[in-house]
Amino acid sequence: MESKAGSIIVLSGGTSSRFGADKSQAMLGHQQLIHHILTGIPKEFEIIIVGADPLFTLASYRCVQENPVGGGPVAGIAAALELCESEIVGVLATDMPFAGAHMIHLLSAMTSHDDAIIFVDSEGFKQPLAALYRREGLETALSKIGNPHGASMRTLISHLNIHEIPMSPEIEKAMIDVDTPHDLVVAMEYLAKL
Repeated sequence: MESKAGSIIVLSGGTSSRFGADKSQAMLGHQQLIHHILTGIPKEFEIIIVGADPLFTLASYRCVQENPVGGGPVAGIAAALELCESEIVGVLATDMPFAGAHMIHLLSAMTSHDDAIIFVDSEGFKQPLAALYRREGLETALSKIGNPHGASMRTLISHLNIHEIPMSPEIEKAMIDVDTPHDLVVAMEYLAKL
């Protein structure tokens, strides 16, 4: 496990309430969203999926589920960290199909003083669901939160020393978050231009 460059936690267990169906199974081009995400993760990273097994044969991964189910992203991260052995941990939401490659590139900018390295958009929003974290920083933040069920990502990252990276216009376009059927149409248009 130590030979891995890091671990990527893929959060796929959300409620998808605004989408109307399980987003991870939505088709983007010829692939489901979750398969699109997994295809884009380099083999040198360990993959831990929070949610149901996507039955994907082209990548090696392990699955875990927060307990109780439906606890949100912080609870999902807490559950996945129990399987994680890497010092560097990427967190990637399954509804951000083009964010993975950009997130992994943040690795070269991470310093020993950073608990996290997070993209910030032109509106000042920090994107914690396509970011890199130091496992020790996450564990410390989670211990300060206590019960992670229902905790917000904003609360989690408030306990971290964050290295902020401004998004370029290109990266901002790639950070499409598929929350609604309309967002999926936008993602398909983006994919067609790649």
